[in-house]
Amino acid sequence: MSFLKAAYQILKEEDRPLTSAEITEKAIARNLIRTKGRTPSATMEARLYMDIIKRGENSLFTKVERGKFGLREWAQLPETSFPHFRRNSFKDAAYKVLKFKNTPLNIQDITTIAIKKGLLKTSGRTPEASMGAQLYMDLRKLKHKSFFVQLGKNRFGLREWGIDVIEEEMEKEEKLKKLQPTDRKRSIVGDPINFEGLIYGPLNENGVIFLFSKIHEQLGIKIEAVQASFPDAKGRRKTSKGWEDIWIEFEYKSSQFKVHKHDPNECDIIVCWEHDWKGCPIEVIELRKVIREL
Repeated sequence: MSFLKAAYQILKEEDRPLTSAEITEKAIARNLIRTKGRTPSATMEARLYMDIIKRGENSLFTKVERGKFGLREWAQLPETSFPHFRRNSFKDAAYKVLKFKNTPLNIQDITTIAIKKGLLKTSGRTPEASMGAQLYMDLRKLKHKSFFVQLGKNRFGLREWGIDVIEEEMEKEEKLKKLQPTDRKRSIVGDPINFEGLIYGPLNENGVIFLFSKIHEQLGIKIEAVQASFPDAKGRRKTSKGWEDIWIEFEYKSSQFKVHKHDPNECDIIVCWEHDWKGCPIEVIELRKVIREL
């Protein structure tokens, strides 16, 4: 049996996340794989990572937590991804509307769309007032366990979106609305750096990733994998003992690591353009400083 088929069977039988070493040990014990290599667990880890990177959403596997793998199908189970609201209730309708629109909406819009789509059945004269009361009470009662989150006055979204990020984007959107039409068309760039063909410094996380890709070898870091989930990348760095593995998260500002509620115990390095997090518990590579030195 191939390493990937063996990994799938082991994870399916165990029904819980496992490290590549645990998967390999169980696969060998059950005679699912045979190998003459000295580091079969490393081979297993490499096969799993490459399958996730190459096939993306079509991969059977996913990285569940640091060093552990799981099956993508686990996250698709309805009972773990969908709240159990009473059918056609205000909260059920609100959740489905926000899920469908995938953007924050005010109470009036949520109610109007829910009624038009037949998601809400009510005989009241002021359904938007009832909708608002239901969502406000849900947040007040359940707090961080609520499926909903309030974004500004009378606007709601879903907590599963990663709400701190949405809040930041909403603030930017509100500021943009206040600009004059002529200002809105103007191009905005970062500070001039004229480095390795990049004229201006980054203004967002993607710019940080692009810039880091140009200099990671000069920093003594080799990249093995880049992924959509946290942390963003896996690499290796030379130490006195050899090349140790490191986990990297990219942010425009280091403080966004905290805003996004990432776990410092699951990451080794923050790579950012601007380091503004005093007392950061993990190593930070500030590219703005690095570029000046280079």
